[in-house]
Amino acid sequence: MPATGRYLYGLIRSAEDWDFGCIGLEHDGKPSRVYTARVASVAAVVSEHGAREKLLPLRKNLEPHNRVIRKVMESATIVPMSFGHVAKCEDEVLKALRCNRDSIRAELDRVDGKVEMTLKVKWDVDNIFEYFVAADQELTAFRDQIFGRSQAPSHAEKIELGRMFEERLGKERDEQTERVVEAFLSCCSEFKVNPVKNDKGVMDVAFLVERGRQKAFEERVYEVAGTFPTQYLFDFSGPWAPFNFVDLDIQLPAA
Repeated sequence: MPATGRYLYGLIRSAEDWDFGCIGLEHDGKPSRVYTARVASVAAVVSEHGAREKLLPLRKNLEPHNRVIRKVMESATIVPMSFGHVAKCEDEVLKALRCNRDSIRAELDRVDGKVEMTLKVKWDVDNIFEYFVAADQELTAFRDQIFGRSQAPSHAEKIELGRMFEERLGKERDEQTERVVEAFLSCCSEFKVNPVKNDKGVMDVAFLVERGRQKAFEERVYEVAGTFPTQYLFDFSGPWAPFNFVDLDIQLPAA
């Protein structure tokens, strides 16, 4: 008979056992019961899962993972686990809690009463290259020089134009990110700048915000967005569990 493992959603502080109902990842053909495996005041939010069952990051799996974390957030501060952590059995979870109790408590103290808010800004333009060329005289001059003649631009010239564009793009991202982060320092505890995912992305910043300052954060977004040209599109979301701010390396005790 295959071993029944435990899927880990996150870590919380609790002096009592919790049962969140059958809202977890599917096990034996139905949503699994989510509950806490606890050692003293530190607990892992878990559900039964096949220890050897291959777990793919498909929507049917990611959705319940995130649903459980959102549910736990309603009543506790959670240090979320990234998708896909499965322990061999509940005893292994309890051993990990005992072995890492101090570091888990320290991490829970750091994010206690806080949520993650994300702010993404992008250039709302049809062509990002043409947008930068129109705003930069040096880029305009070089583009016109190599394309405004009968002879086609050389490979080296095209590379140089691309380098100049990327340099301007990076500089603008850095300057505007610094400007925006500075405006939010008074309403966040920590921040993390993440890489943007496409050419039109200006910034992708996660902020760790106290629950009581969430409204102030949202108001600041509108305030700051109003100081930017219309080509800059601001989009914020949250509250989320503090995924970007978890700095916890769980060590299992030696066998």
